Formats: sequence, structure tokens, C-alpha cells
Amino acid sequence: MKALFSIAPLLLFLAPSIAAEVTYKDYTEAQSEIWKRGFVFAISQYMMTVAQPGEEAPYPVRTAYQRCLANSADDLLVRHVEAYVARNPVDSNEPMVQIVTRTLSDLCRSEIEKTKLPLAK
Repeated sequence: MKALFSIAPLLLFLAPSIAAEVTYKDYTEAQSEIWKRGFVFAISQYMMTVAQPGEEAPYPVRTAYQRCLANSADDLLVRHVEAYVARNPVDSNEPMVQIVTRTLSDLCRSEIEKTKLPLAK
């Protein structure tokens, strides 16, 4: 147990940087469908929890992601990623986090657009 507690802080530090290093090629070569589902699901949870850069309270874009993704199953999200890549080919060395983020933004576009205030004339 003592060894686990001594390595846990290291894992917490390394995990985000490791996720940022996963490329599309790494993702497609992953043998575990469960791993792919977990990877995409984790990013969707992040987008529903953390405010977008520059977003201020009451965090309308984050709320739009919450409405859009709240009932999405992880296998469905993986299928959306695959469909997005089929429509928008990517470089095999592109970070997978960026691809999933763009996919979820595309998937939730209608909810996100509802958050935009009409421009004053």
C-alpha cells in the first residue's frame, strides 16, 4: 500500500500529459475498445465540467455541452468520433484530444449556437 501511495502523485502528474500525447495513429491501433470508449468519455466529461477558455459565469458553453452530452453513451461518442474523422480526414500524428474536442464541438453545435446572444444592431 505504501508503494501505491508514493507513486499515486506521479501518476496524477503524468496522466494529463500522456493523454495529450496520444495521436490518432495510437488511438486507431489501440486493441481495446473499452480503452477507446474511456478515452473519449473522459474528454466529454471534461468538456461538461470545465469552463471553456475565456468563458465567464454562468458558463453557457459548458452548460450547452452538459445538455448535449448528458445522456450520450460512451460507445455512441466513439462512433461520432469515427464518423467525424471519415468526413474530416486527419493527420495520423494529430493529437487525439484535439480530434475528440472538435468532434464533440461539431456534435453539440446546435446547443452551442443557442448560447450565442444576438448581435446588437
